[in-house]
Amino acid sequence: MIDSARAVSIGLIVTELVINAVKHAFPTPRADAAVGVRYQVSGEDWRLTVSDNGIGKSTEVSKLGGGLGTAIVAALVRQLDAQVTMESPDGGGLKVSIEHTTFHPKALATA
Repeated sequence: MIDSARAVSIGLIVTELVINAVKHAFPTPRADAAVGVRYQVSGEDWRLTVSDNGIGKSTEVSKLGGGLGTAIVAALVRQLDAQVTMESPDGGGLKVSIEHTTFHPKALATA
């Protein structure tokens, strides 16, 4: 169970990431096109992953930033006190993970 404010934010993130995948990952129709959404929970920690098997995202495009949707996702991720990672393996596809973790390692004491 999560509170309604967090549910709305996660729902908006999923919507934006799925729309982006459908819009950009498959410039030409493919019979094997797939977009997946996964939400995992462990106590207070959680991870949301949206992935596709499309064309991927080049490093050059990633460096340019994004549009309004990307800015909205970034703001929602900050609001949820989470971090976002993006992976686009050489074989194609894109995996975006948003993770909230309550584990914060303590600095080691120096002697």
